[in-house]
Amino acid sequence: MVRFALLLVGFAALPACTWWTSEGHVLVTSDPAGAHLAVDGRDTGQTTPCYLPLGGNFSFDHRITITKKGHRPATRLLTQRTEGYTSLWIDGAYSPVMLPLPFFWTTGDILFPFAIRGALVPHELHVKLFRTDEPKLGFEVLAERAQTPQNPPPAAK
Repeated sequence: MVRFALLLVGFAALPACTWWTSEGHVLVTSDPAGAHLAVDGRDTGQTTPCYLPLGGNFSFDHRITITKKGHRPATRLLTQRTEGYTSLWIDGAYSPVMLPLPFFWTTGDILFPFAIRGALVPHELHVKLFRTDEPKLGFEVLAERAQTPQNPPPAAK
């Protein structure tokens, strides 16, 4: 009788389970390969290609800087995305002769009705590094213009 009661309590607790998934690693590659990586201003000591363990369900955004001698550095932003999911009873079907069970639920919805998923976006990052003697592209010129003031303030007397 005690075993039956424990088994019943165990099955009653199953629907309260939460499924946690996360994509914690980011693949970083570059052209040319062998570029050094810095994450949020800190050198990782790794070169491309490599997997960086940065993410998780409740991580945050990261700024990756990729540098290689003779090439212009490149900076990219990885954005953390976390979402929750729950199986709703309203998604099911009900009639007076049928138990109020969700009709379209899968076994996973019954065993794990709640889920939390997290990932860094993009999950795979490929960066083309340009040589320092190559002309700058339009977006690089615009970024430089945005960083330098067009009309510097007058000097104080």
